[in-house]
Parts: sequence; C-alpha cells; structure tokens
Amino acid sequence: MMLDLLQATALLLALCLLQGVNARLHKPGSVAATLGAGLIYGLACVAGMMMPIALAPGVIVDPRSVVLSLAALFGGPLTGAIAATVAGAYRLALGGNGLTIGLVTIVAAVLLGLAYRRGVAHGWVRRAPLSLFAFGVLTHFISLLLIAQVPGQSLSRMFDTLGLPYLLIMGVGTALLGLLLLDLEERLATQRALMASEARLRAITAAVPDLLFVVDEDGRFVEVITRQDELLAAPPSALVGRRAQEVLPAPQAELVHQVLGEALASGERCSVRYALDTPAGHRDFQAWVQAMDAPFDGRRAAVMLVQDITQNVASEAEVRMLAYYDPLTELPNRRLLTERLERAIVDNARSGEHGALMFIDLDDFKNINDLLGHHSGDQLLRETGQRLQATVRESDTVARFGGDEFVILLAHLAEAEAEALAAACHVADKLLERLGTPYRLAGLDRVCTASIGLVLFNGHDHTADELMQRADLSMYEAKRSGKNTASVFDPQMRAELATRLQLEAELRSALGAGAFAIHLQPQVDACGRLIGAEALLRWERAGHGMTPPGVFIPIAERAGLMPDLGREAMALACRELARWSGLPGARDLVLAVNISAAQIYQPGFVEEVIALLARTGAPAERLKLELTESLLLTDVERAIEAMARLREMGIRFSIDDFGTGYSSLSYLQRLPLDELKIDRAFVRNLPDNANSLAIVRTIMALAEALHIRVVAEGVETAGQHACLLNNGCDAFQGFLFARPEPVATFEARLAATSRAVTAQ
Repeated sequence: MMLDLLQATALLLALCLLQGVNARLHKPGSVAATLGAGLIYGLACVAGMMMPIALAPGVIVDPRSVVLSLAALFGGPLTGAIAATVAGAYRLALGGNGLTIGLVTIVAAVLLGLAYRRGVAHGWVRRAPLSLFAFGVLTHFISLLLIAQVPGQSLSRMFDTLGLPYLLIMGVGTALLGLLLLDLEERLATQRALMASEARLRAITAAVPDLLFVVDEDGRFVEVITRQDELLAAPPSALVGRRAQEVLPAPQAELVHQVLGEALASGERCSVRYALDTPAGHRDFQAWVQAMDAPFDGRRAAVMLVQDITQNVASEAEVRMLAYYDPLTELPNRRLLTERLERAIVDNARSGEHGALMFIDLDDFKNINDLLGHHSGDQLLRETGQRLQATVRESDTVARFGGDEFVILLAHLAEAEAEALAAACHVADKLLERLGTPYRLAGLDRVCTASIGLVLFNGHDHTADELMQRADLSMYEAKRSGKNTASVFDPQMRAELATRLQLEAELRSALGAGAFAIHLQPQVDACGRLIGAEALLRWERAGHGMTPPGVFIPIAERAGLMPDLGREAMALACRELARWSGLPGARDLVLAVNISAAQIYQPGFVEEVIALLARTGAPAERLKLELTESLLLTDVERAIEAMARLREMGIRFSIDDFGTGYSSLSYLQRLPLDELKIDRAFVRNLPDNANSLAIVRTIMALAEALHIRVVAEGVETAGQHACLLNNGCDAFQGFLFARPEPVATFEARLAATSRAVTAQ
C-alpha cells in the first residue's frame, strides 16, 4: 500500500507539470489559461483515481484531494470548479458505496483550497513549505473523516489501515506539489517581467530619435540601433563587428576610444563632443557612454547614446553672437571687449609688456544720419569696422562700443613704455589716415573723420573700467582739440574731469537757491540812443565770485540743466522788466533773453511763460526771446507752433547768431520773427574782409525783404560801426557801446540818460 501511495503521488506530480506548459502557452488570467488549468488538474485527479488504494469494497483512497485543493489555491474558484467537475464526473462513473462521500470529499478539497487562498490574500497565512504541509495533512485528515462515514467503515480501522503514513505522505505530496506550483508561478512571473522589460526597452530604444550603440572594450560595435542611417559613418551592417578605428576618421575614433576607456574604468557615465561628415552632411554629435554592469558575450562593454546636436550648436553660436558681438558690424561688443581687456591686463602683468586701449568716435556722424538716412549711417559704421580691422593686427581686438564709438585693444606692444607709446601712436596715425579716406555713400563721396583717445597699461594698477574711462577722456580731449586727431591720456584730464563734476554738483545746488543774477548789455540805435538790452545770466558761485556763462553753460548743456537755467534767466529778466515800468526812460525799452532748444521743446513751455508774465507783471510786448538758428533744426513745426502762441500775446522773437546755422529760407518766412542778429563772427572781420561784408549785405537784404529788423552784435570798433551803418544796419550791441553790466549799473545809466534828456 505504501508503494501504491508513493507511485500515485509521483504520477500526480508529473501530470501537474503540464500546468507549466499551459501557463506558458496562454496569457495569465485569460479564459483559455483558466480552462486549461482546470482540465489539467481534473485529469490529474482522474489519473489518480485510476490507481486507487482500496480500503474496502466501494471505498477508494487516492491523492485527488491534493490536486483539487491546490487547484483552488493557485488557480482560483473557476479553475477549482472545473477540476472538481471533471473529477466528480469520473467519480460518478465509478459508482460504488462511497460515491456520495467521494463527491463530498472533492467539494471539500476545493473549498479548503479557496479558504487557504483567501487567508493568503489577507495575509493570515503564507504559501510556505510548512504551511503547505500542514494544509495537506488537514485536508486529508478531513478526507479520512468523511471516508469513515461510508457504511461498514470505521475511523479506527482506517487509521489502522492507512494511519499516520497516509497523512504524512499526502502532506508531503501537497507541500511538494505546492512548492512546485509556487516555483512555476514565480518563474513565469519573472519571465513575463523580463519579457515586459525587454519589450519596454525595445520600444524605448526604437523611439530614441538618435543613435544607440553597444561597444565592447576593444571599441568594436556589437549592436547598432537607429532610425536615421544617414547619420552613421557607414550602414549598420557595415558597422557591426568592426572597430571605431576602422570606420571613423582618426580624430573622432581617438575621442570615442578615450571616452570608452574612461567609462569602463570609472563605471560612471562619460560624454564627449565631436563632429563628423555623414551622408546627411556635416554634423555635430554629443555622445554619452555608460559601462554595462554585466559582460556582453564574455567581454566588458558599454552602451553609447549619440545625439545629433547640430541645431543646438548652431543655436549656441547664434546666442554667443548675440551676447558677445555687435549685430550690425559683427565686431566684438562691450561685454567681450571687457573680458579680453581684463585678460590682457593679467597677461601683460605677467609678461611685463605694455598694452594700449583706443577709444574712437566718428566726427559729426549725426550729420550723415540726418542728411543721408540711417541706412547710409549703418553702411558707414560697417565699413568703419572693416577699415579698423584691416589696419591693426589679427591678434588685436576691434570692438563696437555703441553708437558711433569703437574701441581697439592692442594687447602686446613692448616692454619699454616709450617704445610701446610710439607703436600705439603709429597705429593711431594709420587709423586716422584710413578713416579719413572718403566713404562712398548714396552715390556720393563723404568724409567722416574720427577722434581717438589712447591710454597705455601695464600691470594691475588700473581696472578695465578705469582704462576705458581714461581712453574716453582722451577721446573727448581730441574732440576739443579740433577733431580728426589722437590724444594720449594725461592725468591732468582726470583732474579737469573732477573739476567739471564738482562744478556740475555746485551748479545743481545753486539752482533755485538765488545764486544767479543777470547782467544787462545795452542795445543802441544808429544815433546811439538806448533801445533795449540783452539779459545775460551770471552765477554768483560761493567762494569764487561772479562766474561768466562761458564756464558753466557747457557744463549745464552736458548735464541737461539748460531748461532749469533758462527758467532762472527768464524769471530774473521778467522781474527786471516789470521794474522798468516805474523807471524814467525805461518804459519803451525791450529786454531780450536767450532760450535753449531743450527749453522750447519741453511740454508746457508756453503755459510756463504765460504764468511767469502773470506772476511778475512784466509786459509781454517788451519781452524778446532770442533763439539760435540750430535750435530750429530739431523740430521746426513744434517751434513755429510755440512761437505763434506766444506771439499772439505780444512777445517778440529774434534769431541769434544768424548766418551760422542751417535754417531754410522757407522756414524763416513762416517764423513769427521780429529781428535777426548778425553774428559777431561776421562783424569781427569788418570792414576789410570781403566775404564777411558780402554776408552782412545779404543778411540786410533778406531782412528788408522779410520786413525784419537787424541788430549787429559784437561791435567793438568804430570802423565796424561805420561799415554796418553804411550797409543799412541801424541797431547795435557790443563793447564799443557798453559791456554787460549789473542791473544797478544799467539802471544808473537809465537815470543819467533820463536826466540828460530832461535837461535838453
């Protein structure tokens, strides 16, 4: 009997291996897999019942309970039900006294298996060897209890016949079969996970838009994955099995070999960039190499992902171009120049050589833009950059600093300062000569010279910003020296700058603080009678006395303070004009005051003048505003509109320094003018200079045609006075008659004149 039990158990174990085949053939959880498993378990039960152990007539003992309970445990309710149906059908066919008990045993085994399955799902029990053994013993103990209910059987007899060996063998069989099924289940799960992982990896690699290689330690291509064969140096079939040195140019092959060695040695991901000519054209690539954890065909290997970064490289170059180069001239911009200058300072400090920095500003570039348009201005800037580059060495830096300013860095000149200065000045002279050559713009030859500021450097005594500031100061000195010249930095320039900044600070503080006064310069008619005066602003600078406008006006213009100064002058003039109404001999006099371009074009200028007249009580018809010709170039229409509104109130207008600007005669005809002032530059050369005399006569004729009065300023000699009288001028201003004088002195003059008239 014992041999029969062992034989039956072994047969059942062999038959249940068919479950492994079924599980591999069908998808887990599918209907086919469930039906197949149920049939296999059921047939295993049938095979067991075909080799019964007869305890008594009609009483059959077999391992069906093992199979059915495990079918329910591992397969679930449907698998257990199918297996029970097959086993039950066969048991019905056998018949016998124990038919009912046999069917109950079948159902009980399935129910016990499902109960075990539920316990595993809730974590109450595990499918461990000891648990499976205990489960098998329990199941077959219950089977013995059921079999004992067959008529003519007794529990004691059954234990005497089967006893403990039966329970132990069936318990071991249950445990073995359970472990086998558990192992099979885990293997299948692992296999499916590997297959899913492989499928995901295959999908990922297929979706990678670039190149994927497996390369062994000798640089041999083991596998090539790509959807873009045109990016390969050779077709995939020609790459596999060949080394990088055999298919790539030597420089690129050496880079691949080097990064492969680094990745295999460190175990970390390494990268490299290289360029390659491919069937798709010249391409830039980025390669990442990662060593594989396990050998490939017995050799160390690595995975190499190669990405086409041609577009990225082009974008990087474009970004660098925008960040470090001027888009118009394609020269280095301020940022790149600063970096190179800082590096040159360090290099020259180490080598002991001197370098030079040149600031170059085009003279009167604005005239080119205004007359020929910005297109011609841009053309001139581009050609200027080309001329500068063609004049200096390739190792020198030519940069566009902004607007019409260029900077040249001469990094290495000479160790001796005198020799370095001579070399830099020689370059500056060549640059002036080259830039002084006419430019072909809008079909015409135009000359646009330049002013150059130059500073030497050697060592860390000065920062890049300080050197640029010094070169800039030198350039402005060249401008003041007459343009089209070069100026070398002198420490005195820095002192002058400090003085200028100090003056600007004091000037700002003086505005609105009552620190300004006006001096009046008389204007007389042909008979020498007083007809008016011009108000000239003076600054009572603390600690320096009365400061003339020639000192502070240029500073105010550069600092944008002219509108504020203009308000000061006009307010003082209007207060004085209001006082004249009570002075004998002053009621018919006209007071002139200058206004700047920045002032007349400011919003609200007209309203400001009207409010000032109302506040001071000055008569508008005796106020004369003097404008320069060049002021009208900015926006003639706005100037005409403002002048017309003020003219309606009675305010008079005069064009100062007439003949030195660029006014159109058509504009002069439209302007509400009362007076033209002949500039002192033409009066100075009278009567001997024929050109000056011709200009004066032309101005007189123009004024007569426009019915405008003419005043000649800067009259200093009797000869000038006589010449002007002979050519029709009947109003004068200058040192010949009186210098600008304080208000008190002018009022004393008025009183004396009034007494003289009264005495007559």
